[in-house]
Amino acid sequence: MSNLLEESERHEAQAAQERVAYYGRLVSSLDYRPTLLLDVGCGNGYAVKEWRARGVNSFGVDCSLYRMSRWVNEHPAPIPLVVSDATALPFSEGTFDVVLSSGMIEHVGVDESSSPYTVRQRPEKSALRRQAISEMVRASAESGRVLLDFPNGSFPIDFWHGDNVGAFRIHSIPDALLPSFGDIRKWAESARSKAVILPLSGRLKFRQVGRHLWGRLAAPIMRVLIGLLDLFSRAGMGRPIAPLYPYLVVELRKEPHA
Repeated sequence: MSNLLEESERHEAQAAQERVAYYGRLVSSLDYRPTLLLDVGCGNGYAVKEWRARGVNSFGVDCSLYRMSRWVNEHPAPIPLVVSDATALPFSEGTFDVVLSSGMIEHVGVDESSSPYTVRQRPEKSALRRQAISEMVRASAESGRVLLDFPNGSFPIDFWHGDNVGAFRIHSIPDALLPSFGDIRKWAESARSKAVILPLSGRLKFRQVGRHLWGRLAAPIMRVLIGLLDLFSRAGMGRPIAPLYPYLVVELRKEPHA
């Protein structure tokens, strides 16, 4: 395994703990304690393991056969991880109290290569992403929550994808890789759901960009900016300020049946 891959997976393990801590606060706002949670695009399963350590019966799915080999190495005590595509989740309708997907949706419907990092979108990209959103909504209970996060395609700088940890890329708008809030809102509507931007404070640790001097200088400014944007999102004004967020956390709320 290359040094870059080892470094990335160490980062993933640490980030998973922080991500569960962040979402744990959101999940605790439910009127009941969730008993079933699904992590879509679970990677090496670190977050699933962390959720289970917190007493939440969690499951993970990932479409990568490579991940299956990692699960065997990473989890001597087996945890429920399934190889499955996000566009065809192998679970019954309304199974989960919480469905989470972190940094997954931008990888649906595209082909990515490295050295240099490039992205090619497939003709069916939008349809596949719509289907993935529909499947997450379908798998969630009527009173449950669907939560997803991803780098914002309406923000011109992507700090999360490149050939090196801590690299960044400047991209066009719209972007071939990253969805915008408008995209998510459109796909959610097709699944009879409403997309709502949630506050971002506490979700990002700026660890990767902090490897560079410019990242350490920019991080305090970004924290202040995010704090200001969160004031608007808490006031129900997330939609007009969505393009200013570098990263988005979105909840999909099922519309009541007519």
